[in-house]
Amino acid sequence: MKRTYWTNPDIFEAEVDVKAVGDCRVTITPIIFHPAEGGQPADKGAIGESNVCNVEVIEGQIIHTLDTPLTDGKHIARLDRQHRFYTASQHTAQHIMSGIAERQFGLATTGVHIGPESCTVDFDKAVDWETAKELELRSMEAVVANIPVETVFNDEDVRIRSDSKEIESDVIRVVKIGDYDKSACCGAHVRATGQIGVIRIFDIESKKKGTRISFLAGQKALTRSQLETSILRRLRKSASCSTSELPAIFEKALDHTKELTKEVNRLWSMTLPVLAESAEVTEVESTRIGIQVADVPSKLVAKLAGMIADTVDGVGIAVSGFNIAISSNGMSASDLFQRIRKSIGGKGGGSAKAANGRLSRPVTADELTAIFNIR
Repeated sequence: MKRTYWTNPDIFEAEVDVKAVGDCRVTITPIIFHPAEGGQPADKGAIGESNVCNVEVIEGQIIHTLDTPLTDGKHIARLDRQHRFYTASQHTAQHIMSGIAERQFGLATTGVHIGPESCTVDFDKAVDWETAKELELRSMEAVVANIPVETVFNDEDVRIRSDSKEIESDVIRVVKIGDYDKSACCGAHVRATGQIGVIRIFDIESKKKGTRISFLAGQKALTRSQLETSILRRLRKSASCSTSELPAIFEKALDHTKELTKEVNRLWSMTLPVLAESAEVTEVESTRIGIQVADVPSKLVAKLAGMIADTVDGVGIAVSGFNIAISSNGMSASDLFQRIRKSIGGKGGGSAKAANGRLSRPVTADELTAIFNIR
């Protein structure tokens, strides 16, 4: 099944013959819309007065789903140029990177995804950042060389990238980009590599036994680079340093933060027992209840409640701002929390041993004491 964009990628408008195959679903001849396949999103646009919602391959046919029904016959089909150029640029950039990765670094492509804001290509082996930088540099050499992106049919020397099985098709379309890449492909591409403009690799991450590389090409790559440059400028201004000095300053700040965190934890380890000892103690149904309202980190509220419960040998209630935790060695912590929640408002729950949640407003120890009818 040949498609117009294989050999004429610059055709964005054409008269097509429409044939309905279902409710708001049609086929067209010639085929100018690229379907969603091979990691490349479907083209957008319109046929006649109907907008194209989706294009997909179903049982060997390219089916166009429309937003409104369309009569059979001749209509003008119009592609969204900006969307096509974006997806075609990213796809062509991926071919360049995959070809270079395979030839120069022995990396086989195992997956491709072209998204609206970020694109990825998966390789079968680990890739470090130095290799990724070299791959980016070699890819830009192909862009600057403005190499034609050619379509060849039924080439005997062909393989399907990331798929070792034989190609089962009466028409084998091969995309050839100079000496950089030659592989079977059904996608839409730009006419020459120079149209891509720029290829940037932004991140690498482990993917099973291999590596996933995040990249962008063209205008999106420039926009992303400008954003990261703006962030670097802000960081340089805040740190009063150059870009090359940022890593050392950042690492120093992290080390200092870790030291401060250790010191803060040490101070709280000394403070919590004091707060537990100074909790206001009352008695309900022969059970001692210790109540402490203090400004402590939210992650320590439950710990303080437990320390109070051990100190009074009963129930510990700790409140910090809107956060509340109850630890009990006697009465049901869940029941006590529900009594408080009904009076103060809030949400949360727990078990007989422990309960926690958030109140609708801050409370005092006296208010909590009053809820239990003790003064």
